[in-house]
Amino acid sequence: MNLSNFIFNLKKRQNKKIRVGLLITEFFGGAGSGFGGYGMLARNYICKYIPNDKIKIDVLLSRGGRLHYFMHKKYKEDGINLYRLPRWKFATRMFLKHKNYDVYLSIELTFDWVLRTEPNPFKKLILWIQDPRPKYEWDEINTVKLFSEPCYYDQLIYDTVHRWNNAGRIRFISQGYFLNPKAIDLYRLPPDTSIQYLPNPVDIDYDFNVAEYEKKNMIIFLGRIESVKRGWLFCEIAKQMPEYDFVVLGQTHSSKEKRILQIMEPYKKIKNLHFAGHVDGAEKAQFLKDAKILINTSIHEALPVSFLEALSYGTVLVSNRNPEDLTSKFGIWTGDVWGDGFDKVGLYVDAVRKIMTDEKLRKRLAIDAVEYVKQVHNVSRFVKDLRNVIIDTVYE
Repeated sequence: MNLSNFIFNLKKRQNKKIRVGLLITEFFGGAGSGFGGYGMLARNYICKYIPNDKIKIDVLLSRGGRLHYFMHKKYKEDGINLYRLPRWKFATRMFLKHKNYDVYLSIELTFDWVLRTEPNPFKKLILWIQDPRPKYEWDEINTVKLFSEPCYYDQLIYDTVHRWNNAGRIRFISQGYFLNPKAIDLYRLPPDTSIQYLPNPVDIDYDFNVAEYEKKNMIIFLGRIESVKRGWLFCEIAKQMPEYDFVVLGQTHSSKEKRILQIMEPYKKIKNLHFAGHVDGAEKAQFLKDAKILINTSIHEALPVSFLEALSYGTVLVSNRNPEDLTSKFGIWTGDVWGDGFDKVGLYVDAVRKIMTDEKLRKRLAIDAVEYVKQVHNVSRFVKDLRNVIIDTVYE
């Protein structure tokens, strides 16, 4: 270790708190941001549970608009400071120099403005692998023709990660083992790159007894209404199974996605299909308690938090995606379904019917699912592991 790095680390140890800059473009509605899964993790888990007397977190929401060329803009959400950074590189550089964060934390990396502007060459990044999408993943997504998914592949960002890793400035953690090869491909990492398993958390209702709870003949879809989710397939399944109630939990949050609402509109005439819109908190929890099955029809998924939320209430899975083998363990995996998917609706229908008509099977899967989530995805484990990663990265 050279003298400058030694002095830098010594100074960090003298700080009362470790100051973390969380790099994220959304905060689940906070500061007018979006409602995606990354923002939900940032707001409902990282910023809710990780700060303590040793760790302080600020959220850095990339750059502001044209009116914020020289100055940053500050927001306050849930007791957390959020910043939109200046558009002028020098101004951002001065902001980061003043804040002097001890470490950065990113959920994937959706923007690299901070990394390209940070003046200290010894600062490190903890990159939490969530949904790495190499080009071959986009090739699969682009098989959907009914309504195309906007592509955000950004080689410049991935090259930044590559450079920082080559300089020894990144620590990788991952929500799923199956994602690691994709991250290695996307960021052009050495095959033996060290990646620590750090599963996503989910709030668990420990008073809920799935073995005794009387669930309804209800099947749900939980997620934003967008092309990649292929919600029209859920509606087609409902059309073929009028004996069960189907509920769509979610809505579109972007003007770019309005086109899909036109696609979904005719399905509102189906009597056993209901559109509940965006739900959260106790209302969402009640749907998860009551439902027997969560159907996921996405052309692409990493390991969605909706899976974990459903499994925590014993709501079993039917999906064409099988992340970390969870669908096949706690439900039925239909196998891969590419394109618009209309020709494969029967696969979902058969899977739903098997679970709904075999109560012994459904209950066994439900009980096993709840136990799995309690063991692997509990908040206590998440808090302990992520705090240790932050401390170790700063003081290593």
